[in-house]
Amino acid sequence: MVQEMDKATIFNMMKNILFFIPILLCSGMASAQQNVLLLPTIHKLHTENERYNYDSLRTIIAAYQPATIAVEIRKEDLGCDTEYLKRNYPREMWMMSYWFPNVKIAGFDWLGKDIEGKRIPDNYWREQSEIKKWERALEADTKWSHLITPCNNLTQQRMRVLKTCTLNELLNSNDAALTTSYYSCLNRKLSGSVHHRVVEFYNARNERMIANLKGIIKERREKEKLLILTGDDHYPALKQGLQLK
Repeated sequence: MVQEMDKATIFNMMKNILFFIPILLCSGMASAQQNVLLLPTIHKLHTENERYNYDSLRTIIAAYQPATIAVEIRKEDLGCDTEYLKRNYPREMWMMSYWFPNVKIAGFDWLGKDIEGKRIPDNYWREQSEIKKWERALEADTKWSHLITPCNNLTQQRMRVLKTCTLNELLNSNDAALTTSYYSCLNRKLSGSVHHRVVEFYNARNERMIANLKGIIKERREKEKLLILTGDDHYPALKQGLQLK
């Protein structure tokens, strides 16, 4: 549901959207040959960032008028009930089917081999997910968690942008470079340790999402507009993997 906003907030939001739309349609960010647009979302930070919130994201998507919206949800989970989707996916991803009921929604996420094609158990993230166990083990290992402090400093720099920027400012910031540097840093610092499995999972997830998206791009009708929504963390890898400008 769209939240009530004061007139000043609405004015600022519309000003940012009107500034962004010509760039969206005319610049190299969208591939004219493919009619494919990749947009980064900021998950829970949409509730904190008044200049790039759920309302502005919804308005930008509506202005693009996509025939298909690809979301960071597994294909097998698209038809699941709302409570299930709330437990497992960011709000902006599962809300697309409610915001745009007449637009085709496609899922491209991948969360690991252990639950491929299966329903995600209620206690999965806290008790069963391998990647969450590996992340907690890394955090608890003081030797290795200390070694990746420079990597985490890059994330702190990103947060200053993500909490205050408009979408246009985000796309024109150094956020993508900082994100790429962060994962490169993790790869270097954790190389040769048991904790490198964290990086390997991140890479595998990106590769599977890219493969799934290539299938969606290939299957759509010629000249149909496809909008891809992905978390900001994945944006640089997906943009490179899909060879989007």
